[in-house]
Amino acid sequence: MMFLSNEAAKESHTTGGTMVDLEGEAVKVDTVESMSSLFDLPLIDTNTLAYMSALTFFIDMRSDAKINSELEATMKVGGAMRAPDDSNQVFLITTSGFRITIDGTSATGTIEMGNTTFPISDKSFVLDRRLQDISTQEDSWLKCDESRAICSPKTPPKGWHKRRLQERELRARGAKSVCSFTGGMSISTTTNRAGHD
Repeated sequence: MMFLSNEAAKESHTTGGTMVDLEGEAVKVDTVESMSSLFDLPLIDTNTLAYMSALTFFIDMRSDAKINSELEATMKVGGAMRAPDDSNQVFLITTSGFRITIDGTSATGTIEMGNTTFPISDKSFVLDRRLQDISTQEDSWLKCDESRAICSPKTPPKGWHKRRLQERELRARGAKSVCSFTGGMSISTTTNRAGHD
């Protein structure tokens, strides 16, 4: 008798494995996804981090003779740890057994794979460095000779405008890939939105 009164008082029920409202209409259930920067993860509590579905980031493996490259990686998170009094650093254990250390204060991270530790980031190491080098070299035409009384910049080098456009496109693409936790995290949870479409 108690079960029947509790069932009647609920706003939603299950019928044949489908959640329905009081009128028998199917209830819409949705997934909540949250994006965050890789170096903001230490600010999130470990209970929330444990629900993270995947973490995507760049690994600088140029020091590994067999790989000698930067890699984009997506890994499933098996658990999260931190010291109780430290909101600057968090440790994530992947389902593959790798340990990821993220320091939010210094905006640095590492991944321990076997006996080797590699730096990680939410941005491409190679692309970031290449764009900095190009900017430094190509922007030199903008600088004036301070010994002259009147300063007028030289003409930009051939192809400068086209390279600037390509640089913007690369940065935009890099930012997108970073944030599918392409540097960030994706937390998926299920919520019941009974009667609310």
